[in-house]
Amino acid sequence: MLQYERFEKIIEMLQDQASVRVTDLVPLLGASESTIRRDIAELDKEGRLRKVFGGAVALESQRAANGTAGADAVRRVNVQHRDIDAKARIRVDEKTKVAARAATLIEDGDLVYIDAGTTTGSMIEHIDCYTATYVTNGTRHAIELAGRGFRTYLLSGLMKASTEAIIGYDAVDSLKKYHFDKCFIGTDGIDRENGLTTLDIEESMVKTEVIRRSEKVYVLADSSKFGLVAKISFAPLEAGTIITDQLPNQEFRSRTEIIDLSAEEDKSHS
Repeated sequence: MLQYERFEKIIEMLQDQASVRVTDLVPLLGASESTIRRDIAELDKEGRLRKVFGGAVALESQRAANGTAGADAVRRVNVQHRDIDAKARIRVDEKTKVAARAATLIEDGDLVYIDAGTTTGSMIEHIDCYTATYVTNGTRHAIELAGRGFRTYLLSGLMKASTEAIIGYDAVDSLKKYHFDKCFIGTDGIDRENGLTTLDIEESMVKTEVIRRSEKVYVLADSSKFGLVAKISFAPLEAGTIITDQLPNQEFRSRTEIIDLSAEEDKSHS
């Protein structure tokens, strides 16, 4: 990847999530940490971002332009076509913690829905409940679940190539025979006013129907998703329990149940 292409990718990510870390950029850009640090330093000199220890943050003027000024401001999700492999290389540690905690919530005999997505997909290696039955719209998830010997069903419908998800009206129709004990849902944004949001209207249809058909709803999201708003709302904030690595704003607790892993770790160490 040429330097100007790396520059644009870095700026694009800052528009999406307001801050980036060098370690997250290494696999995404296919460059060394030293190269990326030089890129960030150059962009800092050009006045296009602010260099900080371990990465970079968007300038205040950029954040204001994108609706990100202030701790509680709405940040719009701008990146729409990042594929599943690229997303899997971002915030890996945070996603792994969230996924591992979610997997502990599956119990014997449960009928479980696992949403397509990288954080939900990370659950699979941590699942050890073989008496549960699993349903998913993630084609890669289905292969991994079945490969581990779990009883697995895959929804039918249109497959979205970039996310490898089964979506659309046919997928919604294939859900109508199920009544899930638990579902584990991914999201592109969590906002107090706009609720849970995603970028694709056909994916949102599936998420909404799954939530409607689930006794217990868990939303898996790393801390960067809070305050973000994507194009389509698929459920209100209070639709389910949110599992996150770290809750950036305690006011979310007044609206829904939160499992904050950093708080759980603090309690275990006290």
